[in-house]
Amino acid sequence: MSKKTLTVIAIILGLLLLGSLFWGVTRNNAAEELQVEKETISAEAEQLAILRDKLQIEVDSIGVAFESAAADNEELRGQLSEAQEQAKRALYSMRQAQKSRKNDNDVAYQMRVQIEDLINTRATLERNLAELETENSELRKTNVVLRQDLSTAKTEAYEMGKKATNLETMTKSMEAEIEKMTLGSFKASAFQVDLFRGNKGTKLTSDASRVKRINVSFDLTNVPDEYLGVRPIYFVLTDQSGTPVSSENPVTATAIVNGAAMNIIALEGRDVNVEKNQRLSFTHELDTKLKAGFYRAQIFTDLGMLGAANVQLR
Repeated sequence: MSKKTLTVIAIILGLLLLGSLFWGVTRNNAAEELQVEKETISAEAEQLAILRDKLQIEVDSIGVAFESAAADNEELRGQLSEAQEQAKRALYSMRQAQKSRKNDNDVAYQMRVQIEDLINTRATLERNLAELETENSELRKTNVVLRQDLSTAKTEAYEMGKKATNLETMTKSMEAEIEKMTLGSFKASAFQVDLFRGNKGTKLTSDASRVKRINVSFDLTNVPDEYLGVRPIYFVLTDQSGTPVSSENPVTATAIVNGAAMNIIALEGRDVNVEKNQRLSFTHELDTKLKAGFYRAQIFTDLGMLGAANVQLR
């Protein structure tokens, strides 16, 4: 081989060596940048592959040249070995970068899996929250209804309490009045007041708007001898204010109460042969519609009041 040829080969090898050194430095820097800028790994890896292929071709060419000049220039062989080592290091850096990319892809995949799990968990929580909100809404509605029912119950209890108080007051007043007006041992007992629907109906009712007929029965027991015989008996019905219930054919009479004459307006009146012990009754078809409230059924004779009983209509 001529000296001129060796000189040309040496120049080429020198240029290739400088190119390899420059390429090695550049690739090492690129490998470091790959760790920071992972988004460009794929494009740069492809470029490295192209450069690797070119370098391999060039190295193969240099190897052929080195093999031809090995006998004449041992120094060139050492430079070729260094260039090959640099090429190997560049290839190693490229593989490490590709491996790092793969690891990054695995991490990204795991992160996507975790994110999907979190999204599913959030969806489940939102669904459970919606169900709880619906249940709470129903419970709130039920609570409102219960509060309304409780308020209604309290109101009804209060009204019943008032009615009971009124009835108790009315009963005490009636008892005191009876005590004053009755004739001691000549008085009625065991009162029973029944209210019926319809003029001929037999069904009991406490609905004021439906009452058409009233029946009052009572006992006369152990009547003193001086009161035996025929006497007028009157049935009077008054409301809670003491006003007599009107009738198309009222029976007016006078009774002696505590030595004074008392005018009465009765629904019914008839002469009865008073015996020692007997049970009497009055049945009257009402001409007027009653209102809700308390009523008092009173039994009079010409000598005074025999007794009375209260009844409530709603």
